Amino acid sequence: MTSGEVAAQDSSRTRRLVRYLVMVAYVAALVVTIVTWGVPSDRIYQAAWLVAGIIAFRIDRPWRAHLRVIADWAPLIAALVVYDLTRGIAAELGMPVQVEAPAAVERWLFDGTIPTVWLQQHLLPSSGQPPWWTVFTGIVYSTHFVVPWVLGAVFYVRSRAVWAKYMRRVLVLSYLGLVTYVLLPAAPPWYASAGAVIIEPVRRVAGFGFGVVPLDTSTVWLSAHSNPVAAMPSLHAAFSLLVLISVWPYVRYRWARMALVLYPLAMAFTLIYGGEHYFIDIAMGWVYTLIAILVCRWWEGRRRDPDVIEEPTERVVVQAGTPVAS
Repeated sequence: MTSGEVAAQDSSRTRRLVRYLVMVAYVAALVVTIVTWGVPSDRIYQAAWLVAGIIAFRIDRPWRAHLRVIADWAPLIAALVVYDLTRGIAAELGMPVQVEAPAAVERWLFDGTIPTVWLQQHLLPSSGQPPWWTVFTGIVYSTHFVVPWVLGAVFYVRSRAVWAKYMRRVLVLSYLGLVTYVLLPAAPPWYASAGAVIIEPVRRVAGFGFGVVPLDTSTVWLSAHSNPVAAMPSLHAAFSLLVLISVWPYVRYRWARMALVLYPLAMAFTLIYGGEHYFIDIAMGWVYTLIAILVCRWWEGRRRDPDVIEEPTERVVVQAGTPVAS
C-alpha cells in the first residue's frame, strides 16, 4: 500500500469518526431539548432542528452541500408558515360554518348513529377518567405533528429526488385542505356537541400529548396551530395515508407493511373516537391524498422534472426491491 493510499484511508476514518461524533451530539442535544422543553412545536423551530439534523448526518460533505440543504428547505418552510398563518382566515371572511350538515350526513350514513358518540359511550369509563390506553391514542394523534416532517428529512438524506416528490405532495395536500377550510369551514363533533347540534356529550379524549409531551406544551401547540372549524378534510387522516403510500415501496418485510397499513387506521379510530373528526372527514382526507398524488404525477409528467426523472435513486430502490410507487 502506497503512502497516498494510507493517507486516504486515514482521512476516510477521520471523516467517519467526525460524522459519528456529530450525529451522536445532535441526537443527545435533541433528546435533552425534548425532555426539558418538550417536542419542538413552532414551525420554524421544528424546521431548524430538521435542517440541523440533515446537516449533522451529512457533516462530512462539502460546505456547498450544506448550503444547498438550507436553499432546498427554505422555500418549503416559508410555504408551510404561510399555510399556518392563513388557516384561520375563514373566520375573518365570515364564511358560514357547517355545523349541522356534517352531523346530519353522519347520521344518514350510520342509520341515525354518530360513530363518535357510539364509541365514547362504549369505550369511556363511567367515571369520566380516560382509559389506560389513552397513552396509545395520544401517541398516534401526536405523530401527525412529527412523522411527516421527519420522514421528509429521512428522504432528503437518502435521495433528493425522492424528497422532492414527497414534499411536493405535502404542499399540494396542505393547500388543497387550506382552500377547503376557507371556502367550506366545517365543525368537528366536539364543536357540534358544545353547540347542542349533537345532543349527546362529546369529549375531546384523543389524548394529545399524553405520555409524549407535557400537557402545557400540548395546549400551546393546539392554540398556535389548531383551527376549530377545519374539520373537513382531516389532514391528520390525509397525512397518515400519505406516509403509508410514500414509505410502502421501501418496506420489504410483511410485518412492517402490516404496521404501515395499521397507521392510518389507528389514526382514523383516534380521530373519530376522540371527538376531533367525523368519519366523513376521514374519508375526505383520504380522497384528498389521492387527489394530491394524481395532481403531482400529472404535473411531473408534463414538466418532466429532472429532480424526479433524471436523478438516480438506485441506492434506495435496491434496498427496497421495488420501484417508487407515488
